[in-house]
Amino acid sequence: MRTKIKVAILGGSGFVGMEIYRILKNQPEVSIEFVSSESLAGQSVEKYYRVLNSKNRQLKFKPVHELTHGFDVIFSCLPTGVLPTYIDDIKAKALVVFNVSGDFRLKERDHLEKYYPQSLKADSYLASQYFIPEFHQIDRNAKIINLPGCMAVASIYSLYPLVKHQLIENRVVIDAKTGSSGGGKKSSETHAERAHNIRPHKVHGHRHQPEIIHAFRDMCGAVLELQFSTYSLDLPRGIMVTAYSQLKENISELDVKRSFYRDFKPLTFIDYLKDSGGRFNPMIKSTAGTNRVEVAAYVDGKNCVSICTLDNMIKGAAGQAIQAFNQFFDYPEYQSLNFQNEGMWP
Repeated sequence: MRTKIKVAILGGSGFVGMEIYRILKNQPEVSIEFVSSESLAGQSVEKYYRVLNSKNRQLKFKPVHELTHGFDVIFSCLPTGVLPTYIDDIKAKALVVFNVSGDFRLKERDHLEKYYPQSLKADSYLASQYFIPEFHQIDRNAKIINLPGCMAVASIYSLYPLVKHQLIENRVVIDAKTGSSGGGKKSSETHAERAHNIRPHKVHGHRHQPEIIHAFRDMCGAVLELQFSTYSLDLPRGIMVTAYSQLKENISELDVKRSFYRDFKPLTFIDYLKDSGGRFNPMIKSTAGTNRVEVAAYVDGKNCVSICTLDNMIKGAAGQAIQAFNQFFDYPEYQSLNFQNEGMWP
């Protein structure tokens, strides 16, 4: 009989940490034995997670420095900039660290200085892997597996067949719209600003822009000229990415449809909606609460618009981490995630 996998969750009081805990707690092969929170140390984990409605109140939040040796897996959901402070100590206490925060996603020093300066305090980014479950094989020799940013991975899904098969010109414009949970529990946006409103969040200079560029360069050898802008939605969760591109000469709408169908049909969690009419368009509503992705592409002459929707907390964060976990330990990709097949409809 396989020994239970001993798991720790760092930053467990945040939205993503809670999702990882919720998804894994019913997996019989897993034993969650440590959940960190600096501000809630000593409080019951499941009492704080009221949505779990559990009477098991034995596990308590602890500060990160109380993490002991002997863990198989650490899920790091710490705020961006915090993990580098602890990483040299943390990575010695587990077989692998699945990192959901932004630290270590990028490798170029100038980009780290601009977007993730705290990462330069540790050399761990050099020995880590950037991992998208659908497009990479996990490196079991890497101590840190970095999961993509939620808006970055939604953008990558929206464009992947077009870039991989060299169907479009290098100039791409993306607008990414996201719900309020993407800002975390300590977001500076108040409800009064966000409610009944859609507004620009970051028109230029969002840190997911270089991540998208680097991902396509590494996966496809493509160099994109990318305009990436983000917007805040009056929703608690969900992302819709719209990518605008130009088809190359002699590329047809049929070429686009075939590339999306061929690349996404074998994938467990990505649904290519080839019927672009009526209710078969990608929607946040039909992916919220699931690990599913909806993608579609629309062609008018040389103009191509490709759209992706997903749940930023699950498929954009916790679900990706669980997929990485499953691949690392040779579990079925859908394990712990297959109960989240349908959106909250209507």
